[in-house]
Amino acid sequence: MSREVRATDEAKQLAEQYEIDLRLIKGTGPDGLITLKDVEEYIKEHFLPKVKRKYRLVGVRKVIARRLGKSYREAIHVTLNTEVRTDEFIKYREVLAKKLGGSKPSYTLMIAKCVAKALKEYPRINATIEGDEVTEYDTVNMNIAVDTPIGLLTPVIREVFRRGINELMRDYADVIERARRGKLKERDIIGGTFTITNLGMFGIDTFTPIINPPQVAILGVNRMVKKVVPTEEGGLEVATVMNLSLTFDHRVIDGAEAARFLSRIKHYIEHPEEVNWFGEGGKREG
Repeated sequence: MSREVRATDEAKQLAEQYEIDLRLIKGTGPDGLITLKDVEEYIKEHFLPKVKRKYRLVGVRKVIARRLGKSYREAIHVTLNTEVRTDEFIKYREVLAKKLGGSKPSYTLMIAKCVAKALKEYPRINATIEGDEVTEYDTVNMNIAVDTPIGLLTPVIREVFRRGINELMRDYADVIERARRGKLKERDIIGGTFTITNLGMFGIDTFTPIINPPQVAILGVNRMVKKVVPTEEGGLEVATVMNLSLTFDHRVIDGAEAARFLSRIKHYIEHPEEVNWFGEGGKREG
């Protein structure tokens, strides 16, 4: 026989937002009553990214941050653009589809996997800033911007680096469908560490995405087009290319570091065989 669950009204309301079975929570209130704090601790454990470290901006960096902050008040937005060849990326989508039994992952989700791998190499960018305190994360939780009837929403796809593309496709399809129907809950939009926004389907070549606070960077994805490009041998060829637009917070990230990070994303899109498509360190034969 299942035990009786007793909880405060506030605890029940918050648990409903996260679809939490209250039987999983041990109450700390009188006679085992589940309190709001008990539910908040459960959410912290199961829905928020694991903290890698926290540090305060000090010295020159703190001075730079305050001066730049004074001139712009919030995030100091700087945007870098780069052109990426996507022919191999497009071909690799077919490779993945065969391994996935015919199901094709979206390009946005594939780019998210490339970004997640790059973020593991540049953890300062997988971070948030509040005041002078910067928090870097071990977990890569990706906000994906979605155009909906009620405006732009950014639901979270969790553990993008650690989990395989097959798992992420199920989560992605579910959250996109619920976003477009206006059925997202609080749990769907909290805990993100980096954001991707894709305007390629609207024929956009380049734009300046706005950082999703308190995150420190956002990647804009543009349309794929065929154009004539130079070869390494000095000739010309037709290739499919796409522009990536990275906006970063200059209080936390310098231009050179952002440029190296963007170049790393470009590398993984142009060399998709190097990405951990089926989980951390995992590969699927096929």
